[in-house]
Amino acid sequence: MGRQWRTAVSVVVAVAVVTPAANGIAAVTRTGGLPAKLVGTWTRKVTSADIKRTGGTGITPGSVWTLTITKNGHASIGGFEGYIHAVGANRFRTNVGIGDPALYKWRVSGRLLTLTKISDQTPDREAVFEGVWKRR
Repeated sequence: MGRQWRTAVSVVVAVAVVTPAANGIAAVTRTGGLPAKLVGTWTRKVTSADIKRTGGTGITPGSVWTLTITKNGHASIGGFEGYIHAVGANRFRTNVGIGDPALYKWRVSGRLLTLTKISDQTPDREAVFEGVWKRR
């Protein structure tokens, strides 16, 4: 009985080692670039309601922001540079701006991009990011 158990354990360990490696390779391929719908140049006007909702203090109401996202994940907005990495279906992590990285959900409909905060500890970035953007 001991010999059969060792054989069964060997098979389970072999499967456990092979499966994550295969999934890891697929994950790298999927997240190597961003979905084409998200890539581009987008603009948005930040309202006083956006600032009040997020508690932002360094954003001017009525200011217009331009967000540029490249297919390799480079992003820029208002002089800030950083990245946007896909982390699942219609979600991305970003470090653009000041503060810890943030997590957002996104949706594109026609020429409109809607960003919704999942987690962001930077109120000014949230005031700018969260809302509806128009493709330029």
